[in-house]
Amino acid sequence: MAYREDTAEIVIVGAGPAGSTLAALLAGRGHDVLLLDRAIFPRDKTCGDGLTPRAVGALARLGLLDGLAANGYRRIHAALLHAPNGDRWLMRFADYDLGLPTFGLVVPRFELDDYLRRHAVSQGARFRGGVDAERPLYGAPTGAGRRTVIGVEARTADGPLRVHARITVLATGAAIGLLRAFGVLRAMPPGINAVRGYFARVPDLTDAFEFYFDADLAPGYGWVFPVGEDRANIGLGVLARDGTGPAINLRSRLDEFLRRHRRLAAAVPAGSEGVRFYPHLAGATSPHWANAARGAFHGLSLATTRGHLTRAVLEGVAYQIRENLEITGEIAGPAAEVILYGGGAQSALWREIIGDVLGRPIAWTAAVETAGLGAAMLAAAGCGACASLDEARDQMAPSLERRLPRPDRVALYAEQFAAYRRDEALLLRDAT
Repeated sequence: MAYREDTAEIVIVGAGPAGSTLAALLAGRGHDVLLLDRAIFPRDKTCGDGLTPRAVGALARLGLLDGLAANGYRRIHAALLHAPNGDRWLMRFADYDLGLPTFGLVVPRFELDDYLRRHAVSQGARFRGGVDAERPLYGAPTGAGRRTVIGVEARTADGPLRVHARITVLATGAAIGLLRAFGVLRAMPPGINAVRGYFARVPDLTDAFEFYFDADLAPGYGWVFPVGEDRANIGLGVLARDGTGPAINLRSRLDEFLRRHRRLAAAVPAGSEGVRFYPHLAGATSPHWANAARGAFHGLSLATTRGHLTRAVLEGVAYQIRENLEITGEIAGPAAEVILYGGGAQSALWREIIGDVLGRPIAWTAAVETAGLGAAMLAAAGCGACASLDEARDQMAPSLERRLPRPDRVALYAEQFAAYRRDEALLLRDAT
């Protein structure tokens, strides 16, 4: 088997927060660091959106806190604990003479991990994604028959790879296969199985992390991490005592958890749990052009809430945008980025839905009256205040913010979109 070869002074396997932080610190001190991960970044993780004051302090020491804070992530100032008997304890974060910040943050791992990885690269570390490290790379046996680890052997899309390094660091988190291959882990430890989703229309969110120690989750807990004004990361973590995983369906258990806590019952996940809206309220326009078509909700049940209907409306409009974008893509090629303007672009939830439905990066501006702004650009070019329309654009166009789609939701919405188009065809057939 022909191996490709690479070398570094230090190789770090795992580009999560621990691996990327170590890579940044070592590279910043002049070491030759190669950071490996089997994923292509950005990528998502189930756990870890909630950053405690200690984690926030670590980001501050790295010089990264101001950059993260500027992105408007939710600040958290307390932890609210819900006991099995219904009692609650609210604990406010404070310094306690530890020199820590008095707040936490909620930052999606999809964004945090890539932010830390890019920081490591900016400090001089090299990064290679799509590298699945499988086993240690050993040097020649010593006189005592002992072998020294001199790197790692890995699989890549281009074939097997050997990385030679003076120091090998494993920062693989919950992925313990490599720890066993290196002989660091002799027996399978108890594991934690987790599931989470990002939910909209969650009422009464505060500035606290919420933890629910429900009796039927023991040993484990549920959590609610506020992401926005009415959006939250809601999930469960359950300990598997024997390391093989509990004989339960965590997705069903999450549904039960939401129903059990009435306040959370209004929370609606991506896909609106099968409720779909067809926004043909004044006939079907582009790309169908059927004046007799009428709007409709599909998939209603006794469990459908106002939140389901609200999210389904937003998703239905996003599906219509996707239908038109696919047609323009056939004519002019796929869009690399979609720019949103106007009042609707100010809704963080709608921006997320559109980006995930389209599977495209989304850019937007805080300017609301963009039609008036465009008219002002034309006027400036027409009256000679600017030499050209390009000059008017350069002087007057607002700055853009950007968001990448989440791969898990892109895959979910691809399935939902296929069902949407199938049922829409039946509606349009009856309208002709």
